[in-house]
Amino acid sequence: MVKLLLDFIQFLYATAPLLSSLAVLTLLSVWLSRSIKRHAIIYYIVMSIPFLLVAIPFVGGLLGVETFSVNGVPFLGGILRDYIHFGTLGFPLLLIIMYVGALNPRNESVKKLLSIRKELSILSGFPVLAHSLIRVTHNFPNALRFFTDHEAYMSGARVTSALGAGISNFSFVLGVLMLALFLPLWITSFDSVHRHMNGVSWKKLQRWSYVLYAMLFIHAAGIQVGGTLNPRGGGRPPVEATATGSPATAVRDDGSAIQRRGGGRGQRDDAPRAIAGDTLAAIPAHSTSRDARQGQRDDSPRVVERAPAATAAPSGRGRQQSIGFADITVDAATKRYVHAASLLLVFGSYLYLRLRKAKRDAAKKRPRK
Repeated sequence: MVKLLLDFIQFLYATAPLLSSLAVLTLLSVWLSRSIKRHAIIYYIVMSIPFLLVAIPFVGGLLGVETFSVNGVPFLGGILRDYIHFGTLGFPLLLIIMYVGALNPRNESVKKLLSIRKELSILSGFPVLAHSLIRVTHNFPNALRFFTDHEAYMSGARVTSALGAGISNFSFVLGVLMLALFLPLWITSFDSVHRHMNGVSWKKLQRWSYVLYAMLFIHAAGIQVGGTLNPRGGGRPPVEATATGSPATAVRDDGSAIQRRGGGRGQRDDAPRAIAGDTLAAIPAHSTSRDARQGQRDDSPRVVERAPAATAAPSGRGRQQSIGFADITVDAATKRYVHAASLLLVFGSYLYLRLRKAKRDAAKKRPRK
């Protein structure tokens, strides 16, 4: 039963990571609300440690200074890669901060979230800055070149859809504008800064958070739409696999190729490990790229080979082995559609609730006849 539950949770996270992370972080925020309020500094320090583990070696690499790196550590490296990826921690925290303002403040759970809204805003800043540090450095210059030197960009990039590439690069450029807007909102959330500001000026500045939420939706949706129209890796023509012992090439669903070295025994295979069978099934990666310095999330599909379903060995009672959640795989295209649907669900419901609350508040302020 426990294994079934863990497999189900893993399946949900693999299929709908945004909704899964949002649900888990919401429950944790409600549960730990009193602790976060009382010991906010401790939570800030804990959340800043992964940021420093990412930022120090990354900045050192840019400056040519050799520093430590923990990205190769199996468990810790995975945590840092998820920390960098916006959809795992930073994005859900911002959604909680956004969404709680549209809910009924009389609800007990909403009260707890409202009491730590400022603390959650500060906590969200650390993963957002880590994500921005990596993404801005690696994506923004090339994305900007799409608009400033389009011919040079198209000649050096593998593009299957100019529209998709344009949407993706626009989303990357928009991300920099989001960072410029997020920083003053984040800095003024600290009490030490808030105390030195006029109350009216602070409220006016915080109203820009609604613009940030709108940009957040456009940014996230644009990356999904652009990635669907123009899959990462472009459209290299399919290459058939050669005989065993020579380099072989497996073809992904998006048309890009994956090199597989050597088929002989004892030779290392740098491609994803294959299970027995002849059919190639594309399964999208859930971890980020192995390049620790780039910190780029690898959204391209991994390639494995499925074992034939009919080969399941019967048990002693003559029953075939059942298929669980761990055996279910979802391709990259389906994941993009699920993520796009998640964005529409979250932001659409927020817009509806926010407008309904604004209408009710306006009705309360009207003088009664």
